[in-house]
Amino acid sequence: MKIAYRPEIDGLRTIAVLGVVLFHLGVTGFGGGFTGVDVFFVISGYLITRNILGDIERGSFSFADFYARRFRRILPALIFTVALTFIAGLLWLGPLAMRQLAKESTHALLSIANIQYWREFKQYFSPNADDLALLHTWSLSAEEQFYLIWPLFLVLAARSGKIFAAIVTVGLISFAAAFYWSKIDNSATFFLMPFRIFEFAIGAAVISVERKIRDNAFAHEGLTLFGLVAIVGSMLFLDSTSPFFTVTLLPCLGAAAIIAAGSQSGRSRLLTSSPMLAIGRASYSLYLCHWPMIVFARIVFGNVADTALGIALNFTLMIAVALLMQRYVEQPFRQAGLRTAPKITLYRFTALICALGVVTYGTFRAGGLEWRLTEEARAQTLLLSPGASVCPLSLLNGLCDFGQLDAPLTLELIGDSYAIQYLAGLDPLLKELHMRGEGSKTEGCPVLAGMPVPPKSWNPARCKEHSEIELARLGASATHVIISHNWLTYQNSRFAGDPAFSIPSQKEPYSFVQKHLEQTIQTLQKPGRKFLIVGAQITADQCRFNMARVLPGPLPRAPASECPPKPREKAVVEGAGINAMLREVQRKFPDQVQLWIPVETFCDAMCPTTRDGTLLYFDSGHYNVAGSKYAVERARDLLIAFLKS
Repeated sequence: MKIAYRPEIDGLRTIAVLGVVLFHLGVTGFGGGFTGVDVFFVISGYLITRNILGDIERGSFSFADFYARRFRRILPALIFTVALTFIAGLLWLGPLAMRQLAKESTHALLSIANIQYWREFKQYFSPNADDLALLHTWSLSAEEQFYLIWPLFLVLAARSGKIFAAIVTVGLISFAAAFYWSKIDNSATFFLMPFRIFEFAIGAAVISVERKIRDNAFAHEGLTLFGLVAIVGSMLFLDSTSPFFTVTLLPCLGAAAIIAAGSQSGRSRLLTSSPMLAIGRASYSLYLCHWPMIVFARIVFGNVADTALGIALNFTLMIAVALLMQRYVEQPFRQAGLRTAPKITLYRFTALICALGVVTYGTFRAGGLEWRLTEEARAQTLLLSPGASVCPLSLLNGLCDFGQLDAPLTLELIGDSYAIQYLAGLDPLLKELHMRGEGSKTEGCPVLAGMPVPPKSWNPARCKEHSEIELARLGASATHVIISHNWLTYQNSRFAGDPAFSIPSQKEPYSFVQKHLEQTIQTLQKPGRKFLIVGAQITADQCRFNMARVLPGPLPRAPASECPPKPREKAVVEGAGINAMLREVQRKFPDQVQLWIPVETFCDAMCPTTRDGTLLYFDSGHYNVAGSKYAVERARDLLIAFLKS
């Protein structure tokens, strides 16, 4: 039997989507609003499973028909949202930000956005994620991936005659895997579909529960009350730091309880008022449109978007846009598709996705369409781009030559992203000195002999391989070497608790990396070779970076927030541990090692974040081109003496 209209489920959708929207708007008191996504997964698990099982019982289930219904339900509004967001990007975003949006758009259309965000950004709750206009599509990708496997799973389970036993089993396996893996890589358990299956399975299991309590009025009232308290309580009292067990299971069980209770509970009237039903029916469109509207409101209107008035106006506009999308995008396609053969529906949507993917991927490959900017805006964009951007976006051998390219190789620059940020500054200096340098553009990896990558790093295996290649290359040359790392990343505590590593006492927090730095120098030292080790980076963590807003685009927008300088004394204290460790390394190798301590050259009484009105940082930890040039300029005498030694 097809599912009859369940008004309380639309009311439940309203609670879920409003929780997410208020959380993303930054409304105080909704620190756990993101759990609305968990509620949506439970609803989907229930509805999809019941639809499929109903068709299987009647002998009418068809994979083509199932996917055609899903395409008509999901893709029109998703495509509409991606297209409008892409157009907004063309109007307001600079090339770097537009290139990122083009990548996001491609992955959203291909239903792999969750994988992209997991691999590249790791942390959904990071402030750096606030610039990603399609970040919210991760949940749609996870859901669509679920749809790929769930119908086949149910068909096979039905043949075994133990459908709900199979559902419970796979749900428990998924939850156990998520609980275990959350201690290893909690971003994977957040973004990736296999770790979310248990939420869909909870919804699917409700089908069995509701049959058993069909005539139990007391159970209906109790379940509805529990469900409302669990969901609303999760949104109000939990946050991103809450224990995995609580922040995932509580809203899921609350949603399952409300669905199981149905509309027979008196308390279900709270969910079925006209406003609740209207928003619930438009909840999918509201979920889709709300985040791009928040992102672009902040880009275009600046800090005003986060005032009480700005939030209220944006929220009102979101509701209006969602209702219009539901009426003029969702409904027409769902109704028109009923008259079209399923295979034709699948072919048409597939062709449209491919065509749009060509446009979005082409924009990514074209570097974000720099031609949209004026010459003045292009020059400003260059200064504000990452310090490593003086090299091509992709290199066949992963290396970048800089300085006078026809001169003999005299310098190697090794390390992670804290090394390659100096490329923009070192390039003109080496040209002036008629020297050539070489550096690797691989980021996030330590290049130190025997140094493991912290277990939770983005790709330990690839980092290890990269480090070995780099060290072998340097072993074959005799040039001077500049070594720069984000030393903070490799402090002892990052490895503590992992049995694979023997960690020294925490009383010397950098003894682990010191050991491998000394090993690197011993491995690479040769007659005449000198090492310049760069000390602790001066961070701009007192600032909020929204590079989509900072980098100029075709249309004007509100100016970015000012970034105040950091007092020199504070920078000295912050880098004291790292710089003391490096001085100890220099003491052991007095003839081979020199130090470049950034706080001693970059700062006067204050450590600047801007110069002549131009920002010097790309993010809180890395210089942009302007910052890289300024840092090298301030250390000019030290660097020339090193290069000529």
